[in-house]
Amino acid sequence: MKLKVIIVDDEAHGRSFLRKLCNLYFSEKIEIIDECDSVQKAVTSIKKHNPDIVFLDIQMQDENGFELFKYFETIAFETIFTTAYKEYAIDAIKNSALDYLLKPINIADFKSAIARVEQAKLVKINFDRYKLLAENIANQNTGKERIVFPSKTGFEVVQANTIIFCKSDGAYTAVHTLDKNYFTSKSFKETCELLPSSNFLRVHRSFLINVKFVISFRSDEFILEMITGDKIPVSDKSFTKKELIDAISK
Repeated sequence: MKLKVIIVDDEAHGRSFLRKLCNLYFSEKIEIIDECDSVQKAVTSIKKHNPDIVFLDIQMQDENGFELFKYFETIAFETIFTTAYKEYAIDAIKNSALDYLLKPINIADFKSAIARVEQAKLVKINFDRYKLLAENIANQNTGKERIVFPSKTGFEVVQANTIIFCKSDGAYTAVHTLDKNYFTSKSFKETCELLPSSNFLRVHRSFLINVKFVISFRSDEFILEMITGDKIPVSDKSFTKKELIDAISK
Protein backbone atom coordinates (compact mmCIF):
# COMPACT_ATOMS: atom_id res chain seq x y z
CA MET A 1 0.00 0.00 0.00
CA LYS A 2 1.32 3.43 -0.94
CA LEU A 3 2.07 6.11 1.64
CA LYS A 4 -0.48 8.93 1.46
CA VAL A 5 1.15 12.37 1.27
CA ILE A 6 -0.10 15.95 1.69
CA ILE A 7 2.14 18.86 0.64
CA VAL A 8 1.68 22.14 2.55
CA ASP A 9 3.43 25.22 1.15
CA ASP A 10 2.09 28.69 0.38
CA GLU A 11 4.31 28.94 -2.71
CA ALA A 12 3.16 27.10 -5.84
CA HIS A 13 6.69 26.35 -7.06
CA GLY A 14 7.54 24.79 -3.69
CA ARG A 15 4.58 22.42 -3.93
CA SER A 16 5.37 21.67 -7.57
CA PHE A 17 9.00 20.78 -6.87
CA LEU A 18 8.09 18.39 -4.05
CA ARG A 19 5.43 16.78 -6.23
CA LYS A 20 7.99 16.21 -8.97
CA LEU A 21 10.47 14.66 -6.53
CA CYS A 22 7.83 12.32 -5.12
CA ASN A 23 6.67 11.24 -8.57
CA LEU A 24 10.19 10.86 -9.94
CA TYR A 25 11.78 8.88 -7.11
CA PHE A 26 8.95 7.30 -5.12
CA SER A 27 6.02 6.83 -7.50
CA GLU A 28 5.68 3.19 -6.38
CA LYS A 29 5.68 4.11 -2.68
CA ILE A 30 3.97 7.50 -2.47
CA GLU A 31 0.59 8.86 -3.50
CA ILE A 32 0.06 12.62 -3.25
CA ILE A 33 -3.53 12.99 -2.13
CA ASP A 34 -3.65 16.78 -1.70
CA GLU A 35 -1.72 20.04 -1.83
CA CYS A 36 -2.51 22.99 0.45
CA ASP A 37 -1.33 26.61 0.48
CA SER A 38 -2.24 27.42 4.11
CA VAL A 39 -2.36 25.90 7.57
CA GLN A 40 -6.16 26.10 7.71
CA LYS A 41 -6.58 24.22 4.43
CA ALA A 42 -4.04 21.67 5.64
CA VAL A 43 -6.00 21.05 8.85
CA THR A 44 -9.16 20.34 6.85
CA SER A 45 -7.32 18.10 4.40
CA ILE A 46 -5.50 16.10 7.08
CA LYS A 47 -8.73 15.44 8.97
CA LYS A 48 -10.39 14.33 5.74
CA HIS A 49 -7.62 12.19 4.23
CA ASN A 50 -5.66 10.86 7.24
CA PRO A 51 -2.24 11.03 5.50
CA ASP A 52 0.89 9.07 6.38
CA ILE A 53 3.27 11.97 5.65
CA VAL A 54 2.86 15.75 5.61
CA PHE A 55 5.49 17.94 3.97
CA LEU A 56 5.10 21.16 5.97
CA ASP A 57 6.58 24.53 5.11
CA ILE A 58 7.46 26.51 8.23
CA GLN A 59 7.28 30.12 7.03
CA MET A 60 3.86 30.78 5.48
CA GLN A 61 1.69 33.84 5.05
CA ASP A 62 -1.29 33.00 7.25
CA GLU A 63 0.21 30.98 10.09
CA ASN A 64 3.57 29.55 11.04
CA GLY A 65 3.76 25.88 10.08
CA PHE A 66 4.29 24.91 13.72
CA GLU A 67 0.78 26.19 14.45
CA LEU A 68 -0.66 23.21 12.56
CA PHE A 69 -0.25 20.86 15.51
CA LYS A 70 -2.45 22.83 17.90
CA TYR A 71 -5.48 21.75 15.87
CA PHE A 72 -4.96 18.05 16.66
CA GLU A 73 -5.23 16.21 19.96
CA THR A 74 -3.05 13.40 18.62
CA ILE A 75 -0.70 13.39 15.64
CA ALA A 76 -1.17 10.26 13.53
CA PHE A 77 1.07 11.33 10.63
CA GLU A 78 4.80 11.80 10.10
CA THR A 79 5.99 15.34 9.36
CA ILE A 80 8.88 16.47 7.19
CA PHE A 81 9.42 20.20 7.68
CA THR A 82 10.65 22.32 4.78
CA THR A 83 12.29 25.71 5.26
CA ALA A 84 14.53 28.17 3.46
CA TYR A 85 15.88 29.47 6.77
CA LYS A 86 18.80 27.40 8.05
CA GLU A 87 18.72 28.86 11.54
CA TYR A 88 14.95 28.72 11.99
CA ALA A 89 14.25 26.18 14.75
CA ILE A 90 16.42 23.55 13.02
CA ASP A 91 18.04 22.47 16.30
CA ALA A 92 14.64 22.15 17.98
CA ILE A 93 13.41 19.96 15.11
CA LYS A 94 16.48 17.70 15.19
CA ASN A 95 16.42 17.42 18.98
CA SER A 96 12.80 16.24 18.83
CA ALA A 97 13.52 13.30 16.47
CA LEU A 98 11.68 14.97 13.61
CA ASP A 99 12.87 15.57 10.06
CA TYR A 100 13.41 18.64 7.91
CA LEU A 101 14.60 19.65 4.44
CA LEU A 102 16.37 22.90 3.64
CA LYS A 103 15.32 24.77 0.50
CA PRO A 104 16.50 24.49 -2.20
CA ILE A 105 15.89 20.81 -1.51
CA ASN A 106 18.79 18.47 -2.15
CA ILE A 107 17.74 15.20 -3.81
CA ALA A 108 19.94 13.03 -1.58
CA ASP A 109 18.52 14.72 1.54
CA PHE A 110 14.99 14.18 0.20
CA LYS A 111 15.60 10.45 -0.31
CA SER A 112 17.14 10.14 3.16
CA ALA A 113 14.20 11.92 4.78
CA ILE A 114 11.71 9.55 3.15
CA ALA A 115 13.78 6.55 4.28
CA ARG A 116 13.86 7.86 7.88
CA VAL A 117 10.11 8.43 7.87
CA GLU A 118 9.54 4.88 6.62
CA GLN A 119 11.73 3.60 9.44
CA ALA A 120 9.97 5.77 12.02
CA LYS A 121 6.63 4.25 11.04
CA LEU A 122 8.03 0.82 11.92
CA VAL A 123 9.32 1.87 15.36
CA LYS A 124 7.01 2.46 18.31
CA ILE A 125 7.83 5.91 19.66
CA ASN A 126 6.44 6.24 23.17
CA PHE A 127 6.63 10.02 23.56
CA ASP A 128 4.95 13.00 21.93
CA ARG A 129 7.57 14.42 19.56
CA TYR A 130 5.38 17.40 18.69
CA LYS A 131 4.92 18.42 22.30
CA LEU A 132 8.66 17.99 22.73
CA LEU A 133 9.23 20.18 19.66
CA ALA A 134 7.12 22.98 21.16
CA GLU A 135 9.09 22.76 24.41
CA ASN A 136 12.41 22.81 22.59
CA ILE A 137 11.45 25.86 20.53
CA ALA A 138 10.52 27.67 23.75
CA ASN A 139 13.76 26.59 25.42
CA GLN A 140 16.22 27.21 22.58
CA ASN A 141 19.72 28.17 23.80
CA THR A 142 18.75 27.86 27.47
CA GLY A 143 20.33 24.45 28.12
CA LYS A 144 16.87 23.14 29.04
CA GLU A 145 16.32 21.53 25.64
CA ARG A 146 15.39 17.85 25.75
CA ILE A 147 17.17 15.77 23.15
CA VAL A 148 16.08 12.49 21.61
CA PHE A 149 18.84 9.93 21.23
CA PRO A 150 18.11 6.72 19.29
CA SER A 151 19.34 3.64 21.13
CA LYS A 152 19.42 -0.12 20.57
CA THR A 153 16.04 -0.49 22.29
CA GLY A 154 14.28 2.59 20.91
CA PHE A 155 14.79 6.18 22.05
CA GLU A 156 16.07 8.00 25.12
CA VAL A 157 14.95 11.57 25.90
CA VAL A 158 17.69 13.44 27.77
CA GLN A 159 17.71 16.99 29.11
CA ALA A 160 20.74 18.76 27.64
CA ASN A 161 21.84 20.46 30.85
CA THR A 162 22.26 17.09 32.61
CA ILE A 163 24.84 15.84 30.09
CA ILE A 164 28.37 15.92 31.52
CA PHE A 165 30.29 14.74 28.47
CA CYS A 166 30.01 12.63 25.33
CA LYS A 167 32.60 10.22 24.01
CA SER A 168 33.01 8.73 20.56
CA ASP A 169 32.76 4.94 20.64
CA GLY A 170 33.16 3.61 17.11
CA ALA A 171 29.88 4.04 15.24
CA TYR A 172 28.16 4.92 18.53
CA THR A 173 28.40 7.72 21.07
CA ALA A 174 28.50 7.29 24.84
CA VAL A 175 26.46 10.01 26.57
CA HIS A 176 27.34 10.51 30.25
CA THR A 177 24.73 12.38 32.32
CA LEU A 178 24.17 13.21 35.98
CA ASP A 179 21.68 10.34 36.25
CA LYS A 180 22.96 7.55 34.01
CA ASN A 181 24.95 6.76 30.89
CA TYR A 182 23.53 6.00 27.45
CA PHE A 183 24.79 4.59 24.18
CA THR A 184 23.25 6.18 21.11
CA SER A 185 23.45 5.11 17.50
CA LYS A 186 23.98 8.75 16.54
CA SER A 187 27.53 9.37 15.39
CA PHE A 188 29.79 11.55 17.50
CA LYS A 189 29.67 14.25 14.81
CA GLU A 190 25.85 14.23 14.82
CA THR A 191 25.81 14.37 18.63
CA CYS A 192 28.15 17.36 18.65
CA GLU A 193 25.86 19.16 16.20
CA LEU A 194 22.79 18.48 18.37
CA LEU A 195 24.10 19.97 21.60
CA PRO A 196 24.07 23.77 22.13
CA SER A 197 27.45 25.43 21.62
CA SER A 198 26.65 27.84 24.45
CA ASN A 199 27.38 25.06 26.97
CA PHE A 200 29.22 22.35 25.07
CA LEU A 201 32.78 22.35 23.78
CA ARG A 202 34.57 19.77 21.67
CA VAL A 203 37.99 19.53 23.30
CA HIS A 204 39.29 16.44 21.53
CA ARG A 205 38.45 14.41 18.43
CA SER A 206 36.63 11.94 20.70
CA PHE A 207 35.28 14.11 23.53
CA LEU A 208 32.61 16.79 23.89
CA ILE A 209 32.21 18.35 27.34
CA ASN A 210 29.65 20.44 29.19
CA VAL A 211 31.77 23.34 30.44
CA LYS A 212 29.50 23.75 33.48
CA PHE A 213 30.75 20.45 34.90
CA VAL A 214 34.51 21.08 34.67
CA ILE A 215 36.11 21.30 38.12
CA SER A 216 39.82 21.53 37.25
CA PHE A 217 42.35 21.77 34.44
CA ARG A 218 45.85 20.28 34.57
CA SER A 219 47.81 22.52 32.24
CA ASP A 220 50.94 20.34 32.37
CA GLU A 221 49.04 17.32 30.98
CA PHE A 222 46.22 19.15 29.19
CA ILE A 223 43.62 17.16 31.15
CA LEU A 224 40.21 18.34 32.33
CA GLU A 225 38.60 16.81 35.41
CA MET A 226 34.82 16.62 35.42
CA ILE A 227 32.46 16.71 38.39
CA THR A 228 32.25 12.91 38.24
CA GLY A 229 36.03 12.51 38.51
CA ASP A 230 36.37 11.54 34.85
CA LYS A 231 39.58 12.76 33.21
CA ILE A 232 39.09 14.22 29.72
CA PRO A 233 42.06 14.75 27.38
CA VAL A 234 42.31 18.08 25.57
CA SER A 235 43.90 18.43 22.15
CA ASP A 236 46.74 20.92 22.48
CA LYS A 237 46.50 21.44 18.72
CA SER A 238 43.01 22.90 19.10
CA PHE A 239 43.49 25.17 22.12
CA THR A 240 46.12 27.21 23.85
CA LYS A 241 45.98 27.20 27.64
CA LYS A 242 44.41 30.68 27.66
CA GLU A 243 41.82 29.80 25.00
CA LEU A 244 40.72 26.74 26.94
CA ILE A 245 40.45 28.60 30.25
CA ASP A 246 38.45 31.35 28.55
CA ALA A 247 36.13 28.78 26.96
CA ILE A 248 35.34 26.90 30.17
CA SER A 249 35.00 30.11 32.19
CA LYS A 250 32.35 31.76 30.01
